[in-house]
Amino acid sequence: MGPGGWFKGFLKTAAASALYAVVHSLLASGRAKHAATRAIGERNRNALYRPFYLLQSAGTMLVLVAYIRRQPGKLIVNARGLASVPFRLVQMAGVWWAIVAAREVRFSEILGIRPFVSLLRGDEQIAPEPEAQGPAPQGNELRICGPFRLSRHPLNLAPLPILWFNPRLSTNLLAYNLVSLVYLVLGSLNEECRLETRYGQAYRDYQRSTVPFFFPTWTLSRVEQTCPSNNSKMSRPDLP
Repeated sequence: MGPGGWFKGFLKTAAASALYAVVHSLLASGRAKHAATRAIGERNRNALYRPFYLLQSAGTMLVLVAYIRRQPGKLIVNARGLASVPFRLVQMAGVWWAIVAAREVRFSEILGIRPFVSLLRGDEQIAPEPEAQGPAPQGNELRICGPFRLSRHPLNLAPLPILWFNPRLSTNLLAYNLVSLVYLVLGSLNEECRLETRYGQAYRDYQRSTVPFFFPTWTLSRVEQTCPSNNSKMSRPDLP
């Protein structure tokens, strides 16, 4: 690799990652969902859009990974053997955090299983997926428990320890991680607006609580004030 070859790979990786983030955001937007509703009808949109979104995300991610692997780069960190154990432990903690957070949102919702099954059953009315990746609606309330007591956007936080604590950190992975960090924080800011619009005063109360926006503070007193029991809920208006 010639001088500066790794830097060209860094820039190309950052650009490709940014393009992926833009496409990902556009397809998650209300405008894209409204367009899908006009094209295939509300019932089909509610049932099929989430599975479609997840499949295209996985497919385009595979294309992105293949592209990044072809770019020149160099290793920054290369922990092996016992030295890699702390890195792997942090990554495992990130996976655990993601699973627990997804469980709070409900796997059947975040994976689009519930509306798709409703379509297969022939249900006439199919409710859309929950707005963004916020707390799960429960009746006429929001459930604020689990990781949502430590961060208002735990699912967007989850990838960071997995990405940044890779025991083999290359310049290309660094570029991807930096773009991902910016994207996840900006995406969380956008989700704040969408969740506030959807849930109204209940979400504004959640924003004004002691639960931090993104990075946890790990303060037990704050957690107890937000969700003092496993059945803690925060009221919100009826869903439209």
